[in-house]
Amino acid sequence: MNEKVVKGLLTGTIYFSVFLLLIEWLKPVIELTDTEHLKLFSYFLGISLLFYFVQLNWKITTPLKLIYIGGVIAFLYTEESLFSRESVFFLTDTIQFNMQALLSQQWTGVTDDFRTLLFFVLLWMTTYLLNYWIRVRKNIWLFFIMTVLFVTILDTFSPYNGEKSIVTVLMVGFFVSGVLYAKKVMGENNKKASVSFLAILFASLFGVIVLSAVIAYTLPKAGPSWPDPVPFLTSVNNSATSEDGGSKRVGYGENDEQLGGAFIGDDSPVFRATLQTKQYWKIETKDTYTSKGWIQSDTEDELVSSDKTSHSIVSDILSGTEEEKVNSSISMMQEFPFVMQPYGITNVASVVPFTATMTVANQKLSTFNGGSPFSILDYDVEYSEPSYSLRALRETTTENLGQLSSDFDRYLQLPESLPDRVTELATKITEDQDSLYEKAKKIERYFRQSGFSYSQQLAAIPEGDTDYVDQFLFDTKVGYCDNFSTSMVVMLRSQGIPARWVKGFTAGEVVQTESNRDTYEVTNNNAHSWVEAYFPGVGWMNFEPTIGFSNGPNLEYDLETQSDAIEAPKPVEPDTPENKNPVKENTEVSRSFTEVMQDFGKWISNNKAAIIWSLVGLFMLSLILYQFRRRWISKVLIPLNRMRKNDWESYEKMYHQLLWLLKLYGLDREQGQTLSSYAKTIDAYFGGNDMRKLTDAYEKGFYGDDKDSINYASLKEKSENLINRFSS
Repeated sequence: MNEKVVKGLLTGTIYFSVFLLLIEWLKPVIELTDTEHLKLFSYFLGISLLFYFVQLNWKITTPLKLIYIGGVIAFLYTEESLFSRESVFFLTDTIQFNMQALLSQQWTGVTDDFRTLLFFVLLWMTTYLLNYWIRVRKNIWLFFIMTVLFVTILDTFSPYNGEKSIVTVLMVGFFVSGVLYAKKVMGENNKKASVSFLAILFASLFGVIVLSAVIAYTLPKAGPSWPDPVPFLTSVNNSATSEDGGSKRVGYGENDEQLGGAFIGDDSPVFRATLQTKQYWKIETKDTYTSKGWIQSDTEDELVSSDKTSHSIVSDILSGTEEEKVNSSISMMQEFPFVMQPYGITNVASVVPFTATMTVANQKLSTFNGGSPFSILDYDVEYSEPSYSLRALRETTTENLGQLSSDFDRYLQLPESLPDRVTELATKITEDQDSLYEKAKKIERYFRQSGFSYSQQLAAIPEGDTDYVDQFLFDTKVGYCDNFSTSMVVMLRSQGIPARWVKGFTAGEVVQTESNRDTYEVTNNNAHSWVEAYFPGVGWMNFEPTIGFSNGPNLEYDLETQSDAIEAPKPVEPDTPENKNPVKENTEVSRSFTEVMQDFGKWISNNKAAIIWSLVGLFMLSLILYQFRRRWISKVLIPLNRMRKNDWESYEKMYHQLLWLLKLYGLDREQGQTLSSYAKTIDAYFGGNDMRKLTDAYEKGFYGDDKDSINYASLKEKSENLINRFSS
């Protein structure tokens, strides 16, 4: 292993260690701000550090990073691909709107998508600074100390549990600091890197860290000097108290009559689910909004079956098309007498016999045994994810609402005290749309584009006659999932669209992967609420208005219009000389060409995303090949030259190719400079006299017309030598 590879391994270890430290910065920020999507930001950090490690030119890395940032923002806030027309307009409008807000010092008017963009820019600047510390200063002690202070302060004064992070930061920080110091000493003393040196360095660093950890673990530890300040700080927060005077903790609860107020995070596990793709887990819906919260209208239970181990379930969430049924295994860690439902649930099975009861109004699938509520700890659910035709959704109009039966009246209920400005706002948001589906999407997107923010601590409790939704939409604009979901349901109902409030859990975090199936752990922190809207002819469909969350349904993009009309048969013309072969032949050619172009257009439309990403991939590959051209150019040109004949024509092409390559590498011939003078400049730069001999032969053949006495085989060798020199 040569010195260059050893240095590369050493530098790669440093960058990877810095990446681990950055992740420990990112984790508490994501958790405490309820931002989610840790992986997307982590990928950006990894990509940025990788670019710095391979030392790609900024002209290449900048557009690649911008493409990634734009793609993430489009994915999070529009559910469209980066290269779609909607995404381009969305990103342009977002930047323009927020820049105007910043210039006018309207700080609260900055939207969440723009905050996400700014956060990416901050990460970009951070990686740039770290690259400077690594490459130039060869010292990251300041960053290491700041990371330790950052994690320990958050662990002490916030709900964030940083015990594991502190250990990780200390071990990785000491390790990378030692590697950087060793690299700095090597550079100052001109010491060559070798495999043995690398092995000794890593072994000694690991040994010191492990020994220190063992000593720290075995030595007696003193207790804390003062009590944990978090309970005291949360206890003085009057808005974070429940009816009995205690602090409200996040998690599932049945009483939603009074929404608002702060929550304290709770990462206690609720259940684990093993499945192929992540799911939201539905528990129940509620239909009556009271201006302060939600209650459920009275209804009778519908008995699914008697005690047995497997039950077929019929839900009013129907699949638009026949989808493949899949299974999920659920293991409960807290006892609940009901089933965690994935969308499209068709069957529940357990080794223990039970009775399953589906409540008609709230869709809650309760479980009993012997007539008493019963908690099943382990069970399997079979489900077929709903899929919706985008064409059918966009064809739903307000005229279709007149076909609804009185059963949907409870999903249109609104309190008489609801302020008119709530309805007026919903009308203004949706007035440019005819489709019920597009109206719902406009309301869903409104919160992401209008200065709202997510917080579990700053959600207000409406006092007196203040309406919960009105206060959130016009006064505070700060809240958590209950604020966003309730507001969307109320605005949908104000436009005559049936809607209901849904409670359950988000997907959770992956804790294990095996055989293409992920195991998700769902905690109390994953308790969540969202929206379901009903579209005539389509059915109930879920929406996610809460900032920072995504739960888009499966859509079939079947928007190509096809004519189903039967064409009338054309009259048969008599076979006269005027309309025999020529006209028939032209008609067939024209029809064939039209069909080919139509098929080509459909193929382009159906594979638009694949084509765009293939072009992006080719563009990226071209940039990488250009950046590293010195490494591969000799591997191509030398075999190509060897295949050429030993004659003047081949040599002339080879010489001009050599001049072009030298110009490409920045060694261009000055204006008015002779070939002989230029050859001396090249030989002085690379050493040797190969360029001078190649030039003498070229002038001899071109100007002296003496092409037969030239030793072309010898000139090939000199050309290869020169190519190898400026390609290395």
